[in-house]
Amino acid sequence: MTAKPPSRLWQVFSGPEAFEALPDDGHRSPWSFPAQVRIPMEHWEAIMGFARRLDPAGAELLAHASFLDGTRLASGAEADFLAFLETLAKAVLEAAPLTPDECDPALIPEPMPNTSHAQMLRDVVRLANRTRQHGMTFDSWVD
Repeated sequence: MTAKPPSRLWQVFSGPEAFEALPDDGHRSPWSFPAQVRIPMEHWEAIMGFARRLDPAGAELLAHASFLDGTRLASGAEADFLAFLETLAKAVLEAAPLTPDECDPALIPEPMPNTSHAQMLRDVVRLANRTRQHGMTFDSWVD
């Protein structure tokens, strides 16, 4: 019997179900969909590791905002979260590769350049801002 490889985990940021029915802003990236951002977990973990080295307090907020699971951030915390994502996206662009090509393929099956990690972070900002524009909040979980 051959063992089935484990399914890939994803860090998900999502607008509420009602968000699906709203007009799409036309933004496209490999991680962004009209009502969700789905980031491969191994890349989210690399981003989290970088965030912890850059700003431990910001990384704590990032970790909290990554697992809302139906709760919501207070408006001040949400603003801080979005500002930290922007700061992190800029810092990632100047950092050593988060997932270098020589990574163990069992851990990082698809190494990506830091420009992709910055885009993932900016996609989350875009989604959160879109939900706010419609008077809604985003949610997050691991899928």
